[in-house]
Amino acid sequence: MARASQRKMSNVEKKVRRLMGRAVQRYGLINADDRILVSLSGGVDSTSLLWLLHDRLGRIPITYKLFAVHVDLGFQGEDYSSVQAWVESLGITHQVIRSEFGPRAHSTENRENPCFLCSRLRRTALFEEAGRLGCTKIAFGHNLDDLIETFLINIFYGSQVATMLPRQPFFGGEITVIRPLALLDSGTIRRFHQKRSFPVTVNPCPSKDSGKRQEIRELLQELYRKNRKIRGNILHAMHNVNLEYLPAFHKTSKK
Repeated sequence: MARASQRKMSNVEKKVRRLMGRAVQRYGLINADDRILVSLSGGVDSTSLLWLLHDRLGRIPITYKLFAVHVDLGFQGEDYSSVQAWVESLGITHQVIRSEFGPRAHSTENRENPCFLCSRLRRTALFEEAGRLGCTKIAFGHNLDDLIETFLINIFYGSQVATMLPRQPFFGGEITVIRPLALLDSGTIRRFHQKRSFPVTVNPCPSKDSGKRQEIRELLQELYRKNRKIRGNILHAMHNVNLEYLPAFHKTSKK
């Protein structure tokens, strides 16, 4: 696959590369010789992130090692083969973890929110795999809209002011979660993905279009249509929160 630098880049490609680079620099996400596990769901965000991190290696003076890991949640109907072949064509070390996390989270034994339990099980598996691979960082494809949605979910339903962070240490700093797409909105990433024609895996989860996150997403989309400044205003508000008054953040950062 030809690198974007070998041809004229579109405006969306320039924007994506610029904002991801800004996030990496601003939050100190990547250092020389890092071993980074990239959580690859097979969706638009994670495939875009993997390619961007891979492409970046050809343009910067430092090196780091990427490991793509996909957690198969056990839902019927998922076809990950095209994404798997694409990752292998990039020469990136790739691992698929088979599980039944999805059906388990939606079973009668689960009294919690299915998405919460499924996410927790998947993250645990990724942490364990990172340890096995010797990775000290795990990269997720969460974008700006994901951070804003989480921020509002915690306020509306969790009675706390907290969100996902671009850089978040766990286990006393042994592993750090990084989110290099934290400054990019979902629409920009989607346009970039379409421009590059990356493969994508359709999400077979029965809860993907329901639940609290979907409610918040629909509310925000309506607000964005009425006022284009709202997304930026929420982002600034998130950065102006005093973390000393966020006990939930301090608790999760030490897990």
